[in-house]
Amino acid sequence: MTGYQQAILKTLAYADVFSYPLTSKEIHLFLIGQKTNQADLAKELKGLKNISQKRGFFYLENQEKIFYLRQKRKKYSQEKIKIAKKVTNWLKLIPWIKMVGITGNLAMNNADMDDDIDLLILTTKDRLWLSRLSAILITELLGARRRPGQKSVANKICLNMFLDETHLKIPQKEQNLITAHEICQLKPLFSKDNFYHKFIQQNPWAQKFLPNWKP
Repeated sequence: MTGYQQAILKTLAYADVFSYPLTSKEIHLFLIGQKTNQADLAKELKGLKNISQKRGFFYLENQEKIFYLRQKRKKYSQEKIKIAKKVTNWLKLIPWIKMVGITGNLAMNNADMDDDIDLLILTTKDRLWLSRLSAILITELLGARRRPGQKSVANKICLNMFLDETHLKIPQKEQNLITAHEICQLKPLFSKDNFYHKFIQQNPWAQKFLPNWKP
């Protein structure tokens, strides 16, 4: 087995943890630890055993059920993204908020019906806590905030992470494959003053894990 084929299996195994089959384009984009082009990757895919595909989606052998699960979760995710966009239209009125993005499974259209909506918010210097308080007040007024300890969280907004412009780089102790995926999967809903690209530029380490990914 070639190094590229091992990387493909590792990538599919990682996606399998989230019950998420991948297209060949997605395998290339999120290929773990191997720089390659899509044409070469397609050749390597053909020679691999222990994997299956259905309608252009690849997954580990005997995991066909996740193909159907992805289709179902896509529908749930589309509704949640509509909610996230409506809330973001209010959050972007806060002058210190420069970016709002979806993270987690929803960023990959892979959310379950009962999942909440995770948001990453970037703010201007020295305005993180004021932005956080403002965001909490707005989501409370909208009846959309996920409160601590709340059991039923479907479609609730989880203000998952706040970073100000002087601390956009993820700390070294948190620089791992999982966090690299979170960065690369991030779906910006609102970005002002090029903040999304500033965030990506501050975290080039993510491409050591996912070298084919590009913003």
